[in-house]
Amino acid sequence: MVKKKEPSAAGLGRSGLQAPPPEPVAIGDAPPSNTASHGYKGNGDTGYRGLRIGVDSLYLSFYGNLLPAVDHDLAIAKYAAQSRDQTEQSQAQWSVGKHVFEVSDKGRQGFAYILRDNGYQIALRSGNSGRLPVAYVQVSSELLAHKPLEAVVEELQKVIEELAEAVQTAVVSRIDIYADFQTDTDIGALSREAWITQATGIDTYARKGKFTGWVFGASSILSARLYDKTAEIEQKSGKTFFHELWRRAAWDGSSTVWRLEFQFRREVLSQFRIWGFDQIKDKLGGLWLAAITSWLRLVVPDPSDSNRARWLLHPLWTHLSEIRWRLDDGPLTRSYTSARVPSLDRLYRMFTALLTSFMTVRGIKVYGEGVVALMESCREWHESWCRDKLEIEFDEWLAQKLALKAKQFNTRANKRGVRQDATTSEEAEKNGAAYYRQSRGE
Repeated sequence: MVKKKEPSAAGLGRSGLQAPPPEPVAIGDAPPSNTASHGYKGNGDTGYRGLRIGVDSLYLSFYGNLLPAVDHDLAIAKYAAQSRDQTEQSQAQWSVGKHVFEVSDKGRQGFAYILRDNGYQIALRSGNSGRLPVAYVQVSSELLAHKPLEAVVEELQKVIEELAEAVQTAVVSRIDIYADFQTDTDIGALSREAWITQATGIDTYARKGKFTGWVFGASSILSARLYDKTAEIEQKSGKTFFHELWRRAAWDGSSTVWRLEFQFRREVLSQFRIWGFDQIKDKLGGLWLAAITSWLRLVVPDPSDSNRARWLLHPLWTHLSEIRWRLDDGPLTRSYTSARVPSLDRLYRMFTALLTSFMTVRGIKVYGEGVVALMESCREWHESWCRDKLEIEFDEWLAQKLALKAKQFNTRANKRGVRQDATTSEEAEKNGAAYYRQSRGE
């Protein structure tokens, strides 16, 4: 493992990572285009073909104060999320505009409330004390692949203003930028000495004996990953929406796509005088160029020269350093939903696995007969279970389950139902209010 002293936030400039130029640097003979420059194949020395550039992760902080009424109601929603009663659990939601957020039963690291849907994860601070921002937000990569960056932040600003008062402009706490590409270079066969980096460590990863990627400076204020994105989607993230975008850039649907991704945290961004979102929009190219030329380089080892600084830049790295950072002409996904719904493909596979197991146990060989028998048997079992174990009717149990799924998947806002025990909802309100006062130290 290569060991070097990691640059501190204050020493980045001295260690060689220079602040980016005010405008993205354009290198090469093609006009500045998202589809021309980084899709240029060059001389065929690496078989390089660029497919896409973009922002994969964006973390924003908003300063201000949570509205007292919102603080109160979120405390009640969080208390409902902690309830053992499934009807009360299904009420742990918060609707803002087109978003129906799930309210978590837990907070984290100084933030009392967590709101989630497929677009945003919002951590909210309770009360007015402390130096923490009122909201710390992670924007999903799926939303960033669907809407222009400015439109995403504009929408989010409106959401936060519904929750808090005196909200200031978004501060960029972290941003991950990437380039997806194909290459004939055997990335797994590259030697460690071919990497010249200021990172404290270099790690490699494999799955089932197959190389999947490199990681540089893991968990540091500046880090990078070069990995097999096709394998990561298939084995872990399931972000198949990238397939659509790659196909529109002439991907054949099966070949390996590699991703080079740089992660810049707040300490690094401040060295480049980047605080607000409006300051970063035009500096992505400069950040990329600074990272790929001074913080991490891929070179061709020369055994005859002991000075690694003189080793030639690898042709693949030349292509990657010539990327022109324009996001306004890149394709976006055609469809998106703020709901966190599982894919129908997955549900079909789960049902088929259950059905074939049931048919094998019952000795059934005809599909239609198996489906009918499974549905009837399943209904009979649940009716008996609800009646004997839960002491409720099957239809009531089903309504509870559907409401919980609606909360989990952000598909609809559940209406507060009229309960047979009228004191139950009043008790929940009182307990929620008590939780609210306790969370504020009252």
